[in-house]
Amino acid sequence: MLDPEDLGLGAWRTEKLDLAQGIWDGSMLSNPIDLMRTVSRWRQLDQAAVDEICSELESSMLHQEHAYMLQKTQKVLNLETATAIDWEQSLTEGHATHPMHRARHALPPLDPLAVDAEFRHLRLRFVAVPKDMMVVEGDYTKLLMPLLDSATPVTGSDNPDAGRKSLFEYADLQTEVVVPVHPLHMAAIQIRFPFARILDFEAEADAQASLRTVSPRALASSGLDIKLPLGIKTSSALRTISTYSAYLGPRLTAMLPQMLANNPDAPLVSGEPASAILRDYDPDVAKYLACILRRNPQSLCSNGEIAVIAAALTERLSDGRSVICTSWPGMEKQETRVNFLRIYVQKLFRAFLPSIITHGFAFEAHQQNTLVRISRHTGMPAGFVIRDFGGIMVHMETFSKANNGVAIPMLPSNSTTAESLEEVYGVAYHTLIQCQVHRLIRALDLHYSGVGWKIVREELAIVVPPTEPLWHAWMEKEVLLKSFVTMKLGGLYRNYVYSKVPNIILYQNENAGVE
Repeated sequence: MLDPEDLGLGAWRTEKLDLAQGIWDGSMLSNPIDLMRTVSRWRQLDQAAVDEICSELESSMLHQEHAYMLQKTQKVLNLETATAIDWEQSLTEGHATHPMHRARHALPPLDPLAVDAEFRHLRLRFVAVPKDMMVVEGDYTKLLMPLLDSATPVTGSDNPDAGRKSLFEYADLQTEVVVPVHPLHMAAIQIRFPFARILDFEAEADAQASLRTVSPRALASSGLDIKLPLGIKTSSALRTISTYSAYLGPRLTAMLPQMLANNPDAPLVSGEPASAILRDYDPDVAKYLACILRRNPQSLCSNGEIAVIAAALTERLSDGRSVICTSWPGMEKQETRVNFLRIYVQKLFRAFLPSIITHGFAFEAHQQNTLVRISRHTGMPAGFVIRDFGGIMVHMETFSKANNGVAIPMLPSNSTTAESLEEVYGVAYHTLIQCQVHRLIRALDLHYSGVGWKIVREELAIVVPPTEPLWHAWMEKEVLLKSFVTMKLGGLYRNYVYSKVPNIILYQNENAGVE
């Protein structure tokens, strides 16, 4: 078992080694590209795939360096005063085990992005597209209206239409669909879709952790966010919007209340009531021009709660100290940290595991999609909010049987329909345990002692009966872990490649390991 936090900083290349004479000669590797190319020679890997990975590694490295520098200039967030968007934008490191987690690798027709490119505070742009060229789901235009109404002419534009005071003077909503565009994605729209008429108007928005999901200020009162295509690679995927997501979101939003109705501890769901995407038979074309409307997580919380993105709890300050242990009240005491973890895990399992058992349905509940509803009064978890349906996994036979014979509508060739319940268990384990609980236990300094994993086993036994297949799947001595670099070499991100590793749930302590 090996985790990035167990590794020292740096790697060395040995040029000469003579153990008998005590001679070593070599050099320290300056970046991950050197390591990747060395391994590629050993393994005789496809060079085109390796070159692409190296480009993304370089992007990740440069943007991570910039993020560290930027963090030093920012204040430490306070639980009492920080807003939900402050927590969204507080991430410096993000994903703990994906080697390209910080990549901002733009693909043509977009130009390469500078490391200081503005992602956090945006001025959205707009295009008008003929209605018959778009597939619209839900009350898309009606829900988007406050944003369109708030749009102002682009400052300094030489387009004669920029002098108009209202976007509605230039867009015909009877014959056209207006689509917001991420400003860093605008060049791709212009080159790929000449029929998309550019409207010289803009509107202010703040980006969430995923970059492509933004909170327009004009939609704050209606509690809506929008998800937009962005033609860059971050971690494993091009951050556009798939036809599958645009189709599934509004349909699943309507079905989830029934599935969650019998669970009093169910997560609040950031539903996706509407979407619009280019009508094109080629999903690789359509994904570049789309918009999904989504409920804002904070708008679902009570007045005494703040929606904190789960990943923010496991970040580190610029001096390496844990954010949650340093800046949250009382966390210097182990007793408080233990209490926090127990409440967190208890509510997490009760929120997400019942739907897996009863419906064969797993949310992609990793640290970016999951938000913790923190009580401003106690500083403790009050529950969860879940967002983004693009990575769910559902065993349709089980779901349909539990849902009175009604299945979830899915487009052909989707990546969210599981052939077996084991696939559902695997996605849930990866997102909930490996990506979320594991990172929190380490951040709370409850890993090496084994205290954190003892709590996990105790709370899991309360929610999942030992007769359930889920219990047996999650208590195996070895489990499957995503092999990110192998997936990248195969050009995969929607289909997974796994390797067997020791099951971290069974971890006892640093001396005993996994038992």
